[in-house]
Formats: sequence, structure tokens, C-alpha cells
Amino acid sequence: MVLVFDFDGTLHDTAHLYGCAFRKAYAWLVEQGQAPEREYSDAELTRWLGVSAPDMWKSFMPQLPDAVWQHASAIIGREMVSQIHQGNARLFPGIPEALDRLKAEGRHMAVLSNCRHGYMEAHREAFDLDRWFDAYFCAEDYGFIPKEEIYAAIEAAFPGEDNVIIGDRDSDFRVGIVHGRPVIGCAYGFGSEQELSVCDAVIDSPAELPQAVRRLLRTARP
Repeated sequence: MVLVFDFDGTLHDTAHLYGCAFRKAYAWLVEQGQAPEREYSDAELTRWLGVSAPDMWKSFMPQLPDAVWQHASAIIGREMVSQIHQGNARLFPGIPEALDRLKAEGRHMAVLSNCRHGYMEAHREAFDLDRWFDAYFCAEDYGFIPKEEIYAAIEAAFPGEDNVIIGDRDSDFRVGIVHGRPVIGCAYGFGSEQELSVCDAVIDSPAELPQAVRRLLRTARP
């Protein structure tokens, strides 16, 4: 059995890094005459966390030429990686302990994220993620196709496994719905109550995760 984790909003508390990076990119858009001057609160920006870059820009500023939003997106990516290297990234409180427990119970774990490859590599190094995770599946490596399509690569890497999907946004939950896998929703992340309503289990803190996994496995047994 493999636990398939989303990253941002599930393992990583992304909000404080993203706000700074987004504002730098938006300032560039204003300088280029591509956006009006305005301020965005961190609360307004969390709606984009866990969304792939193409989908975010298509929804946020659909009028931007591809080259413009791609440049702005690259600014965000570079700034966030820089912040990671400076030691400013942080996992949610309780995540290391929960992952330690799951690893001790013999769980195999993988990350499925809408992020860029370099972003994930920076986190692997910063948090020594390889002590917990067996594999990483980043949307950039698959042309930013939806997670439910990337999931085929996970099944190929771990054939015959009964996987559990763990995340905080509807893009995570669709993986479970499409492929008939149980889903654990993380209410401490950035998803809405409506998004979480489709989950088989919902946890309010990382400390609840090992028990939720055990409970789902008992339920799934014939």
C-alpha cells in the first residue's frame, strides 16, 4: 500500500513563501503595464495554492499573453526556491512526527504535486524528504497534465498496490474519485469545506493522520 501525498497545503505550509513571491511577480506585471496596481492579502492568495501554474494564470489573469504569464510564473518559482534555500520553508507542525509514525508502521509513501521539478528538489534537500518518501511525481515533469492523469505513473511505479490519496484541494480528491481510491482530506490546508466534503476521512491536524490511515485500511478490508 502506498500513501500518495499532495505537498503544498498537506505537508508544506506554503502561504508565507507564496505571498512574498507572488507580490514580486505582480510588481513586475505592473511595471510592464500588464496589471493595475493593487495589494493582495495572504488570505486572497491561498486559493491558488495547490493549483498548477497554467491553471492558476488562466483563471487569475486569462487576458495575459502566454509569454507574459510564463515570465511572471518563473519569477514566483525562482523566488520560492530562493526562500527555501534561505531556510524559510516550513512543514506544518506535526508533519515530521506523523511521517515518522507512518514510516515505522511500514507504509510506503510518494508525493504527487502540481509543482515544478526544481521546487520539489529544493524541498527534498531542505527537509531530507527521502527519509520518508520513495518517489516524487511533479506536474512539470508531465507537462502539467491533471493529477488524475499523472496517477497512472504512480500505479506503474507501484504495481498492485491499494493506494490512499492524501491532500487538501479538489485536484487531489479527483485522483481518488477517478481511480476509486480512498481519500483523506487535510482541513488544516488551503481547501474549502465544499472541497473537503467528498473525502472519505477529514483530519484537522497532522497528528490525526496515522489513525485515519489505519481506520481507512480497516474499512477497506473485506
